[in-house]
Amino acid sequence: MIHTQNHRVVAELPTAAVGSTATATLTIDTIGYDYCSLAVLRASNSSTTFANVLKVEESDDNSSYGNVTALVAGGAGGFTVPAITAAGTNSVSVVKLDVDTKARKRYLKVSYTPGASATVAITGRLARAESSPSTASEANVLTWVRG
Repeated sequence: MIHTQNHRVVAELPTAAVGSTATATLTIDTIGYDYCSLAVLRASNSSTTFANVLKVEESDDNSSYGNVTALVAGGAGGFTVPAITAAGTNSVSVVKLDVDTKARKRYLKVSYTPGASATVAITGRLARAESSPSTASEANVLTWVRG
């Protein structure tokens, strides 16, 4: 098996402008996959605060969500997002979150409110599939080129 082919791409808000009081979200159905790697990206802006809110929640039925304690920025038992250096405000900032979906409920939801209005993106990659995707549609991409 070629492990790099054993994943599915999940993307939301490829480049959306989000205000400091608005929240960008990505909901992922993890059925059939044992691992999820998420990236939350913020385009350059003058704020040294990456997020007002950054968290992952889980649900059995895609309706009622609860926080995954270890994946809540600034929360008790969660993680800390360091301040962005002044020099770093001139480039894209990324926070990566890795989730063992075997230990989680079926649905994951990433919520992100930037520290200041910014262009943001949330992407994910589901991996360790029960059965490998064999078409572009199954891999959730426009086209799948192999060479």
